[in-house]
Amino acid sequence: MQDRSLAVIASLALAVVVSASPVAAQQTPPAAPEAAPAAAAPPRKDPSGHTGISPYTEQILKGQASFVARDIPGAIAAFQEAIKQDPSKMLGFYRLGEAMLESGNAAEAETAWTTALGKKGSEELQAKVLFCLADLRERQKNWQATREAWGAYAAYLTSNPKAGGYPATATERQKQVDRRVKDEKDYAAVKERIVQREAERQKEAEENAKKDKLNR
Repeated sequence: MQDRSLAVIASLALAVVVSASPVAAQQTPPAAPEAAPAAAAPPRKDPSGHTGISPYTEQILKGQASFVARDIPGAIAAFQEAIKQDPSKMLGFYRLGEAMLESGNAAEAETAWTTALGKKGSEELQAKVLFCLADLRERQKNWQATREAWGAYAAYLTSNPKAGGYPATATERQKQVDRRVKDEKDYAAVKERIVQREAERQKEAEENAKKDKLNR
């Protein structure tokens, strides 16, 4: 009986000790703060463009970013610098032509795209340059040159299937040009008849005036 009482007392004492333990001791220690992410390393540069970005590509990207941001003078400057870095590639001239046209300088755009045709570039890019030149001719309302330019674009797509492009557009634009030329000829004939009729009326009026003067 005495042993049982001692056991009960010991159990009660243990419970008191456990309940008196601080709550903080039962909590999980806070996790260590995460380390800040390391700064991204700058792109590797390589003049040849094999193991990193070349100065040419760097300027092309800079120009494209400026073009998207509507900083056209900045885009033109970057594309011109890219051409200085490598004048043998087509892309710089193509992009320069786009920027020049956007600035309102169609003559410089034409020069850039015409020059681009003699440079190195993919078939797809070559087709884009031909498309731009045909569209520019149409903007200039040089109908014979426009028809020839769309014909050159269509012929290139036929001989270079991998270039992609829009052969149907070339055909449709040529039809539109033919209609425009016909309309202008018809209008010219009508205008000539109007001028002729006006001259006849003027002459008739002068003769009637002379007759009136004689009859007075």
